[in-house]
Amino acid sequence: MSKVLKIYGQALFIAVLSALFFTVQAQAPVVVEGKVLSDIGNTPVEFGTITIPEARIKTRVNPDGSYRIVFPRGGEYTILISSPGLRPLKTTLNVTESQQKNFILNSSTLKGSAIRIRAERDVQKISRNTLTKQEIKDAPATFGDSLGALATLPGVIRPAGFFGPLIIRGASDKANRYYIDDIPVLNPQHFGGLQSIISNDLIREIDLFSSAFPVKYGNAIGAVIDINTVDEVKKFGGFVDIGLISANFLLQSPWGTDQTGKLSITGDPEIVNDESGTRGYWITSGRIGYLTLLVPPLVKLLTGDTITELPEYYDYQLKGNVALDAKGHHNLTLLVFGSFDTLRFLNENLTEEERAKRREEGQDPLGGSFTIRNRVFTNSQGIYYDYTPSTKLSNRLVVYGSFTKSLFFVDLLETPVPNNLVIDVTSEPNLAGLKERFKWQWWENFAELRTSLEYEAYFFTASGTAQAQTRPGSSTGQPDLGDPTAFQAVTLDGSLNINQLVAGTLENKFTYEGATFVPGARVDFLSLTKETTVSPRGLLSYEFPTETTISVAGGQYFSFPQINLFYFNQPFDQQPQVTFATYLKPEESIHRSAGVEQKLGDFSIKLEGFWNNFSNLLEAASAATNNGRVFSNNGQASARGVEILIRKNQTEAENEFYGWVSYTYTEARRVAFNITRPFEFEQPHSLKLIAGYRFGRNNIGTRFEFFSGFPYTPIVGSSCTPGFTCATPSLTRYSQTFSSDPYSARFEPSHRLDVRYTYTENTTWGQFRAYIEVINIYNYQARNQQFWNYNIPYSPGVNPQLRASQGLTIIPNFGFEFRF
Repeated sequence: MSKVLKIYGQALFIAVLSALFFTVQAQAPVVVEGKVLSDIGNTPVEFGTITIPEARIKTRVNPDGSYRIVFPRGGEYTILISSPGLRPLKTTLNVTESQQKNFILNSSTLKGSAIRIRAERDVQKISRNTLTKQEIKDAPATFGDSLGALATLPGVIRPAGFFGPLIIRGASDKANRYYIDDIPVLNPQHFGGLQSIISNDLIREIDLFSSAFPVKYGNAIGAVIDINTVDEVKKFGGFVDIGLISANFLLQSPWGTDQTGKLSITGDPEIVNDESGTRGYWITSGRIGYLTLLVPPLVKLLTGDTITELPEYYDYQLKGNVALDAKGHHNLTLLVFGSFDTLRFLNENLTEEERAKRREEGQDPLGGSFTIRNRVFTNSQGIYYDYTPSTKLSNRLVVYGSFTKSLFFVDLLETPVPNNLVIDVTSEPNLAGLKERFKWQWWENFAELRTSLEYEAYFFTASGTAQAQTRPGSSTGQPDLGDPTAFQAVTLDGSLNINQLVAGTLENKFTYEGATFVPGARVDFLSLTKETTVSPRGLLSYEFPTETTISVAGGQYFSFPQINLFYFNQPFDQQPQVTFATYLKPEESIHRSAGVEQKLGDFSIKLEGFWNNFSNLLEAASAATNNGRVFSNNGQASARGVEILIRKNQTEAENEFYGWVSYTYTEARRVAFNITRPFEFEQPHSLKLIAGYRFGRNNIGTRFEFFSGFPYTPIVGSSCTPGFTCATPSLTRYSQTFSSDPYSARFEPSHRLDVRYTYTENTTWGQFRAYIEVINIYNYQARNQQFWNYNIPYSPGVNPQLRASQGLTIIPNFGFEFRF
């Protein structure tokens, strides 16, 4: 009996151990990874989503088709996989141990729901970063703005701090180009950097090509910002976002007719899924700014200052699509977007008390009285015809136009420079264009041909008076208003100037196992100067089985200043006379980039080096000494550096950490007016940490930055301004004398911490989000200005002084979002 009990006990012990072992095994995390492939040639899909409802997991497929999922425990799970242009896959997977698993999605005729075949998204990895719509929204200190979020990426800075244009890899902002669905954009941001002109929820993703961009992008020598809008709508919905400085909205829905002609514009499934009818989608969105409503009382509360004038603005977007056949091979799309900005700032009649206060504060007595008026209206539209019979062949034809009217008036009433430094320009930089892009995979899994033809006509008119500098100004960006020779007035007669650009591109992508080689070239011809440019470019990369990718890319890039839209987009530096300057050569640059990227599950590590040279850069010239020409091509520049980026991607799990940390070293030099100096926005060292943690309904995002100060030209002396005696306070004004070594000093480093909290609540009607953020939460103020007191002469350590920026330096922001 005892022996039986002993055997029974041993068996029971083994059974318990086995049960415990298998229970632990079932509860231990299990990793499943592999690739999602298309049934056409078993090629990896570049975009896709994997959802596991039981584990509450939702993750994106990587651009190379790979995925990695960590299951919380073993068991049977439902796997849902979708990718544009392919049939969704629903299957079950019994997960007992870590394994490799590939999934194949079948091609689709894509019926209903306004879904259509589209060519696979194929963009280079080197010198490119992409932000999704959700990453844009969650980035702190951007006011939820799409272009502002780009400043969180390596190599991107905003000289004005929280707002302003983008400086990318040491290139001037005039060297960059912006596109929205292939349409060149004149005014990408309200008032040159306040907020972007397109709703975030209309954006699918933004591609930032920091340099070494492909041949499809022309007339740019710095960087390219390519904004891609949503091109798929499955159901009726929308959102409203009410923030501190603006509010925006979006409505969208599929639409269609059934075989009887009955129409639904709100996504009735019985109608829009009827294969015999017509189908498509529509989206409308917009934004309105109301800075004058909340900002003045907030500034008064925090600083005690009074603000009486602020810009007002709005923008709008409309997109519609119709599938021309049941299989989704033919599609027609309309995109319309526009913006309006206005500002009126008057300070014409200073009282004696106000003048005395300005003198006491050491401010410039010539800059006290002024009138500023600015109004800009822009409207752009494009019609797209897409023919995509398969994932191997696609053709897109785009016809577009952009119409702008800008009125800008400045009168510094007391300056001795020409016409009291009056700028009074009414300009209309309009353009119309046509692009045809063709893509054909002529050798399966090995070779793909890409070609394009482009035609653009620029219709520029400008009337009034502009001002051009005759020589470089101070490092503060403001020339001496007491020097009548610092400017030259330029009269604009209002005549129509027409420039025509014809361009063609050709490249072929070769792939073999892990190797990719993309040679290409671009040819541009400008009718005004009868000049043709040829731009060879190329990319070579290899991806090892360990998901390590090494890449090199580069090429030659040209930009015709006569059609550079950004010379119309600088409020205090409008130079429309460039458009008819037949003597100007195209600006030129040579880009070189090399990098290595390592993927480790949801993490990636990226190291890149770049070296860019610029020549024939536009700079001001004295008409009196340059045969009546107010510009020359004598400028040169160079920029080189290293970027390191470590990134943890979002997977949309319920609880997760995500973000990235980057370090950038940049050395940027300029040759301007035959003087070699640092670039005025050179930032040798920049460290950025973007970190977020989502737990349940809560999301906390932080942004920390530490960066070098900008260079500046030190003041080394002074003299009494001509026209002043410097004997009495009312007749005293000392002009600075700057060092002959420009930008030889540097402001101290700076740093800041921004924090954002978002609460999300799912409801029966949709979703509610509330967010609050504080920019520069510990209110650090670096001394980043060289302040000159016009009342007293130069005295080392006394005048000038390095000071922190005045005004609001700690900025709160809050808002609410309703999604349905």
